[in-house]
Amino acid sequence: MGGLACALLLGGMVIFAGFFAPLAFSKLPEDTAAGFVRAIFPPYYSLMTLLAGVSAASLSLERRGEAIALALVAAGFLLARYWLMPATQRLHAAREAGEYGAAERFAKAHRQSALLNMLQIIVVLVVMARLLVAG
Repeated sequence: MGGLACALLLGGMVIFAGFFAPLAFSKLPEDTAAGFVRAIFPPYYSLMTLLAGVSAASLSLERRGEAIALALVAAGFLLARYWLMPATQRLHAAREAGEYGAAERFAKAHRQSALLNMLQIIVVLVVMARLLVAG
């Protein structure tokens, strides 16, 4: 069960970051794409937290290191969902309102969010590789 949840987690993350979000921004007007992607983030973070948590719990007895790594990934999704995303949305609104310095603060928060997501993808990829090698 842990391996399956990990595979679904990795697939969901790669599809969202590598295909879904870029496709939305390439095919929709920027404001529409931005609003659409922002609306998708809460359920995305919730689903990815669930998959990382299920995988971590399932692997906790036999693959302790991988379970800890996946628990940290789940914690990262919670951090993104309840702290980074709301902060980024507030900064986006401030930027749109023309608040001084908001554009730079928004760009920094967006980079932090993207960096966290990339780090999570790398961790899950390493875990998945270790699970496949272990058989």
